[in-house]
Amino acid sequence: MNRRGFLIGAAAAAGLARTGWTQGASQAGPADPAKLARIAVMTLNFQSILKLPDEPDEPTRTLELFDIPEMLADRYRVHNIEFQHYHIPSTELSYLKELRARIEKSRSRMTQINLEFGPLNMSAPELRSRLQAIDLTKRWIDHAATLGAQRVMINQGDPTHENKSYGIPTLQKMGDYGRSKGIIVSVETRGGGRRRRGGAGAESETPPPAPATPQEPAWVLVAEIIKESRTYANPDLGGIGAANQEELHACLRAMFPMSAGSLHARVSDQWDLATAIKFLEGLGYKGLYTIEVRGHEGTQEMYDIILATI
Repeated sequence: MNRRGFLIGAAAAAGLARTGWTQGASQAGPADPAKLARIAVMTLNFQSILKLPDEPDEPTRTLELFDIPEMLADRYRVHNIEFQHYHIPSTELSYLKELRARIEKSRSRMTQINLEFGPLNMSAPELRSRLQAIDLTKRWIDHAATLGAQRVMINQGDPTHENKSYGIPTLQKMGDYGRSKGIIVSVETRGGGRRRRGGAGAESETPPPAPATPQEPAWVLVAEIIKESRTYANPDLGGIGAANQEELHACLRAMFPMSAGSLHARVSDQWDLATAIKFLEGLGYKGLYTIEVRGHEGTQEMYDIILATI
């Protein structure tokens, strides 16, 4: 190798090291491509190191949005990526097409866009807020189609038995529009003690949706809303609020017929992730396990659990 080639190679390696791309890559070992095809990773996992327009330019922010597909392919051999909508700083057609091209260059695909519009959601008490939520969701469904995404997941706000009378038709309009564009509209299962993400990725405690009775888990209401609106479930294992393995499995059994083909995989002290995966596989689940954690360390840990279990 000539000196110029050596310097270029060294610079590239240094760039990978700065972003943590190479760390842990050799630990993964050979894996069945069919299993890898069922793993997705959220851009939210790398919120702390992503270079974002609304975040300060700090030395720890080393990862460009356009580099995420290559990083995931190189380090984890994962080609399914789930994006937060606020990680996509422009909706100009040229920008969306360029982002899709970078994703496809790594033979990857955007599996879902998570839409976080704050108070503009299906459960908002003001009609104007619900109408704006429908309008924004339709726009992002169009963006999802441009980006080649398969799904959008809405933030349902705080559904209750009192507001479901207008929440369900609001969600149904979103789902119907998605269906017309070939995009699945999914809803996350967020139960007791859940957290709601803010528009910039921050999290804050919010009360759970009101159950029908003190004994009824909050996800039962969410399941009813999904079914009545003819949309789809994106179970969030951590957001279900299950106190034990049995409660978690009860939710997954109920949500399985309405599955969007994707779920958010997390770990908990209340139940075992591998046991939950085995339960889902026994039901016949063939969809994605999307890793939702913080950073490379957590991603690698959950990646190993999923690969060893499915």
